[in-house]
Amino acid sequence: MKKLLLWICFFYFLLAANAQQVREEGSAAAKTAFAAKFPAAQKVKWSMEKPGEFEVEFTLNKVESSALFDAAGKLLETEIEIGTGELPSTTKAILERDFAGFKLDEIEKSTDARGVITYEMEAAKGKIKLALCFDTNGQLKSREPLKKGKD
Repeated sequence: MKKLLLWICFFYFLLAANAQQVREEGSAAAKTAFAAKFPAAQKVKWSMEKPGEFEVEFTLNKVESSALFDAAGKLLETEIEIGTGELPSTTKAILERDFAGFKLDEIEKSTDARGVITYEMEAAKGKIKLALCFDTNGQLKSREPLKKGKD
């Protein structure tokens, strides 16, 4: 029984070490691609979004930004922090009409790998906390309750 337990522990640590190596190799490709795409980035902080996807938060030209790369170093998405004044007028009109009294926070302009732009933000009013996403035409694409730990 002890031998079996020792073998199980051995294989567990072997698999864990292999998974760590895969994460490091993937992040090395992502880091190389990031350095080429954003050479002037400052305050760089890396994390794993999910297996095979690496998020980097950074400041570029005094603007908080983030980028998402896959393990091969392909850029999947970028997000930059913007103010309400930078939202399209159609989006502002819908916010004023449908979300009057809501306080907006973490407003971001997101661009995916195909160049599709969306505007994402958090909206709060009393106990109601939402994650909102609009397209460039001001259409509400998603309205979801904020998950715990996101507020």
